[in-house]
Amino acid sequence: METLTVRHPKQEDAQTVCELVLACDVEDFGQPDFTLEDLLDMWAEFDLENNVWVVENGSGTLVGYAFLEVDSDEKLSSYGYVLPSARGTGVGTKLLDAIEERAAQLVRDRNQACRLQNVIPTLRDDARLLLSGRGFQPVRYFKRMSIQLNDAPPIPMIPQGFTINNFVLNREEQDVYDAYVDAFTDHWDFTPPPFEEWVKRTRRSGFSPDWWFTARDESGRIAGIALGRMHDDTLFIDQIGVRRPYRGQGLGLALLQQAFGASFAYGQSTVSLGVDSENPSGAVRLYEKAGMQPTFEVTVCEKQIG
Repeated sequence: METLTVRHPKQEDAQTVCELVLACDVEDFGQPDFTLEDLLDMWAEFDLENNVWVVENGSGTLVGYAFLEVDSDEKLSSYGYVLPSARGTGVGTKLLDAIEERAAQLVRDRNQACRLQNVIPTLRDDARLLLSGRGFQPVRYFKRMSIQLNDAPPIPMIPQGFTINNFVLNREEQDVYDAYVDAFTDHWDFTPPPFEEWVKRTRRSGFSPDWWFTARDESGRIAGIALGRMHDDTLFIDQIGVRRPYRGQGLGLALLQQAFGASFAYGQSTVSLGVDSENPSGAVRLYEKAGMQPTFEVTVCEKQIG
């Protein structure tokens, strides 16, 4: 068995880690969905010395990467990547060992049990078997859905009494945050982040208000949001939601079409988003109505720690 070394990453590892993640995206999903800018934004908020790991093989090649996030007092989230050419050599086991050891330490330090989640591509049988052997069980499935805009998308049919505009930086942060929390409160396993943490996303280098849209009613209250970010060749919508009192009027579709139109006008024809397969609001049906199709799926697996 090849010698594997686990350590915490350094800033100079960022480019190599990004290349590893991109190789995994292509292998598992058929397309890349990550940039160096994304990685650096994440690392700026991660505890690199405790909650992030890389694995090197005997020749010094970086073959694995994983991180752990503290979502709330009772939930930890983790994700791991193994270079495709190094799969089956024990890299995934090393990463999971590091994740679970750190999770156990956090439980001891806080004297509070928690749920540990790990996300894997649904079609990765090796990852599924590794997790199930360690007591993880699948608890939820999330689809990636996309659309290729070969022609100009339909003009949004905005319901009467509502307007859709771009987010105004340094003025609307609190309003958008409040709408986000309201819209997602009834979503599975949603834990609202503190405003101070959430607002950091508007300060990241890759952020642009061009890809954030708000729908307001006649009183000026935000009724719905669509918050996106532009990758090299794709507009990815991180969150799209409508507050409960405003649902069923077509606002979700209008916000989606607004994003489609903005992306097409910018010259990017691919729009993508992630959705809970069991979303109670009927989001999957909405996205299909808008012409989006599923491209891949991930599984959230979970076990109790402590």
